[in-house]
Amino acid sequence: MRTALILVLPALLLGLVIGVQWQTQATRSPIATRYSADLATAATEMQREQDGLRVELAAVRAELDAVREQAASLDVRAASLKGGIDDLEDAAGLSPLGGEGVVITLDDGRLPASAPRRSIELAIVHSQDITDVFNAAWKAGALGISVNGERVTSATACVGATIQVNGRLMSPPFAVSVVGPADALMKALGDARELGDLKRRGELYGLRLGIDRAARVELPAYTGPIPVRHAIPAT
Repeated sequence: MRTALILVLPALLLGLVIGVQWQTQATRSPIATRYSADLATAATEMQREQDGLRVELAAVRAELDAVREQAASLDVRAASLKGGIDDLEDAAGLSPLGGEGVVITLDDGRLPASAPRRSIELAIVHSQDITDVFNAAWKAGALGISVNGERVTSATACVGATIQVNGRLMSPPFAVSVVGPADALMKALGDARELGDLKRRGELYGLRLGIDRAARVELPAYTGPIPVRHAIPAT
């Protein structure tokens, strides 16, 4: 009896161990399977989100590239417009100008008060004389002109018995500063046929006319009024 019990007891214990292990495995398998399924689902969802983010990122980059191209185009247009405006301002005398050129000096002659009235009139500088100097300088290739520090433009007029330039009263001596090719200006203004009346009056009545080369001439920007000849109401 004791021998049978000794033989049966180990068999019972072995069966008990096998049963417990089987039950544990049966319990774990659904949990592990469920966790594995959850992880796979999460991984798939994350992959889907990443794919969506990549698409959005590509769209944002494309939009950014388009904005950059548009900005570059605007920069080019702005630079072109600025260059055009600068050229127009230079041509209109609205910006300072410097360079080689000549300085033309005009001053009244010194005749005695007893001299004939006509002689005295011919010995002084008139507004037309200054205009003649401007025209001669432009014709000789002047790039810019000023008189007594007042910039001259195509709209500048010398008027009155008392000379006015751009609305500013001036008195002699008059220093007409010209920026341009100095050699060409000196040659043209030195021609006997150019400014002939001024040169003749200088010889006969003492009117003073000087033409000097200048290595550097500085002209200010035009600051006078700008007339508007044609205006259209904005709509």
